[in-house]
Amino acid sequence: MKKAFVFPGQGSQKVGMGKEIYDNHRAAKDVFEEINDSISKNLSDIIFNGPQELLTLTENAQPSIMCVSMAVIRVLEEEFNCNTKDYISYFAGHSLGEYTALAASKSISVADAAKILSFRGKNMQKSSANSATSMAAFMGADLKTIEEIISQSIRNEEICDIANYNTETQIVLSGDDTAINRAIILANEKKVRTVKLDVSAPFHSSYMKNTAKALQEEFIKFKFNVPQIEVISNFLAVPFKDSKEIEEGLIKQTYSTVRWFESIQYMKDLNANYFFEIGFGSTLCGIIKRIDRKLNTQPISSSNEIEALAKEVL
Repeated sequence: MKKAFVFPGQGSQKVGMGKEIYDNHRAAKDVFEEINDSISKNLSDIIFNGPQELLTLTENAQPSIMCVSMAVIRVLEEEFNCNTKDYISYFAGHSLGEYTALAASKSISVADAAKILSFRGKNMQKSSANSATSMAAFMGADLKTIEEIISQSIRNEEICDIANYNTETQIVLSGDDTAINRAIILANEKKVRTVKLDVSAPFHSSYMKNTAKALQEEFIKFKFNVPQIEVISNFLAVPFKDSKEIEEGLIKQTYSTVRWFESIQYMKDLNANYFFEIGFGSTLCGIIKRIDRKLNTQPISSSNEIEALAKEVL
């Protein structure tokens, strides 16, 4: 059976995350300091001391989540001599986690990933500043049903897009608040459970096209290499083939659906049965279990969890 590392996206942030490995591992501390320097901000202080509202700002949350995940990777590689190429077949990241996956696979440096995520976060925050927008999760309806609900919810040129296709029956919509609210009413009439999400912008919707354009211009400053381990694209739900496809995929995923369900299915069909969530939280573990309860999942964020994983694979 093959193994995969999965990297969390925005929403998993919490004040104090990563502090235990920062205090106990030089390799982890080095990652935090490297990212602080790269974006000229004491991000470590925000991560460890908050307040939560400051950490949750998109421009802080995105590089912070990546930072904790990469600290785990560095401890595995440098302190336990675990070469991920020897025991992990696939990397996949949810939304911003895709940048973490690329950094972990040596496609881009940690410092450059932090710079891009800080830039990405700032632009996402501005993308819908003058509009009433929201996101909502729909649980208990398949993709066809959600598409029908969307078509009945849109008025004039309103935006109501599928942001995340997480499982067969867990789908997140993003766009204009009026359209999202209509979709919620229609879904509730069909006995579909809905939850409005506490987010600062309508991620992975057409509102993000200006952010995508800004990223395209920003990417001129950076170089993406072919990943040392296959990274599954959010946009294509298959591995990136080359650096051009990486840039195109990162730009398009900004305003397109995160095809997480299909990405997990792709890896599962190729005999991936063990999924380790690298970084703070266990949200992706829960989603993967809902896709297929037979899949093995485990969060890896503490010193004990890192050591146990190292012993397992060495």
